[in-house]
Amino acid sequence: MGNHNFIQKSNLFSFTATRCLRNEYFHNDCHICIDLCPKEAIHLVRNKLTLFDNECIECAGCIGSCPTEAFEIESFDPNEFSASFQGQENSLLSCKSTTPCLGIFDTDHLLVMTLRGELDVVCDMSHCASCILNENGKLEAVIRSHIEEANDFLTQTSIAKEIKTVEVQEEQEERRALFRKGFEKAKEAIRENEKPLKSMTASHHALPDVVMPLKRILLKNSLKEHVGKMTITEFSESSPLFFNKKIDFNACTNCGDCTQFCPTDALFPTSDKQGIYFSQGKCIGCGICEDICKAHAITPKEGFDMVSIAYERSEQLVHYEMVMCNECRCPFPYKGGDPICDRCEGYKKEFSNMFTLARDM
Repeated sequence: MGNHNFIQKSNLFSFTATRCLRNEYFHNDCHICIDLCPKEAIHLVRNKLTLFDNECIECAGCIGSCPTEAFEIESFDPNEFSASFQGQENSLLSCKSTTPCLGIFDTDHLLVMTLRGELDVVCDMSHCASCILNENGKLEAVIRSHIEEANDFLTQTSIAKEIKTVEVQEEQEERRALFRKGFEKAKEAIRENEKPLKSMTASHHALPDVVMPLKRILLKNSLKEHVGKMTITEFSESSPLFFNKKIDFNACTNCGDCTQFCPTDALFPTSDKQGIYFSQGKCIGCGICEDICKAHAITPKEGFDMVSIAYERSEQLVHYEMVMCNECRCPFPYKGGDPICDRCEGYKKEFSNMFTLARDM
């Protein structure tokens, strides 16, 4: 188990701890990969996600479900595959012929392939139910939920495309043997080349100050050519893919915790540090901002705007005038009334009797 640059590896499979939501924010409760792993190779050690390389079988089923792309496998890059999918002659995604386990794809990947390609994407689901990786049906359920979410989004936005499935059961083979055979070929190819080319995802993550998952960037770019054809671009209902937020002006203290801990910079301060912007296209719905806000000022908001998402436009959610507190002489976000900050106002109320007694002496 390696720890160089917080990267743990099991042959071709790797986990980058610094990109994990749970490792980034102590109180985050994301456990998708732990639930999915058929060999229980992912554990929590002192509340930090840890890959046990001796238990990992490199099935890649957890890769698509990680919201921040903390997992990668050198033999197959789902982002690169999705981005070049329009050049494929065959639109079938099958673990028996064209890809690893379909769990390697997220809803974003499926939509990128669908939006960029001429043909409908077809997912071969005929092997999932009896697959040795499908412990308690969890992996199959997640793959089907990704397909359903993608199709629901296409229907909601009136994009005339669909992701189809193949359900016919075919003759079963030993799944793990297929994986090992494929990975051995990949390892041989890597050994032959001392300096293997980086995948699209690895190159993206190597860029400085990268916070956005590449799959979300690809999806936004894929949506641009469709947005101009839409008769409706603003939707009042919620979406499982894109998220919206609102901030209560009276409750917010402008402490900045939400902007500091947002893993994708979806929430970021105004240039004067007296307000907060929000970008729907950057939000991955992790919920950290809502959890960390002590004043409970941040809450979900219904609706999403396709133009704002595709072109990464931001909305100013709140802005304050900073004034000097009459008591402590420190600046604070003014919300009307007497120019006194919340801390001093609470202190005066709590200890008002003490000050009265002091004056009477």
